[in-house]
Amino acid sequence: MPYLWKEVLEQTRGKGLWLGLLLVALTSLFLLAQARSYPADLGFEAMLLSLFDMNVYLLPLLAMFLASFSVYQEKELKTLLMLVTKRESGLSFLTRKSLALQTVLIGAFVVAYLLLAFPMKFLLNFHAASFGAFLLALLIFLAVFVQVGVFLGVASRNKMQLIGANILTWFGVVFLLDLAYLYFLPAVTADNARAFAWAYFLNPIHAVRMMLEHQLGLFSLTGMSRMMEKLVFLDPLAFALINALLWPALFFGLALLIRNAGAHHD
Repeated sequence: MPYLWKEVLEQTRGKGLWLGLLLVALTSLFLLAQARSYPADLGFEAMLLSLFDMNVYLLPLLAMFLASFSVYQEKELKTLLMLVTKRESGLSFLTRKSLALQTVLIGAFVVAYLLLAFPMKFLLNFHAASFGAFLLALLIFLAVFVQVGVFLGVASRNKMQLIGANILTWFGVVFLLDLAYLYFLPAVTADNARAFAWAYFLNPIHAVRMMLEHQLGLFSLTGMSRMMEKLVFLDPLAFALINALLWPALFFGLALLIRNAGAHHD
């Protein structure tokens, strides 16, 4: 609880979270105004998918920056050293810090979209189930990249390195990986389709988007070609949940290894 309250105070006192929420709110309102011209039957779902596509570019960078700078600040102010020296292990600190960051950052963006639901309800044909699927996609997406930010905060030794690591990670995940998929796509056959599918859907951007499309009724698992059946061999929700569990656990473990290695080195 002290970690959670401390994180709430730090994030609300800083400008980063408020600027991020303002940016997300402005772009969301623009998309909402544009969605009024969509067909009534699928206009709401199409708008939610557009919101997610917009979040693909904004949320990873925002989540990583906010989380990584929060962790780095603990190192810079020697708070981490004091906590670990006096009463806590590195594992305990990272666990509580990660949970606090996940709760505060995910909570802030979820609350922002819940507030946005009010104008949605009046301007569009609002569907609670579709909006719930969008919030689930948002939660999984943020859970992954907040934990990546924690790892970057632990691994970076100075602010310039931290800024560079955030930008390079964001650029690699959002842009470079898609170029790699496009490069290997012509070589995909029925024999290696499953291996390519694992590589493709272990990218949280693709897994969560596919899950959202399916939950919104914009992508059907029936009537697919044989190749598509080999590629989408699990339910899209299962792919998304694998990402939600795998990547946060992996980056938490890497952060702990680096933290322990640094402690032994010191």
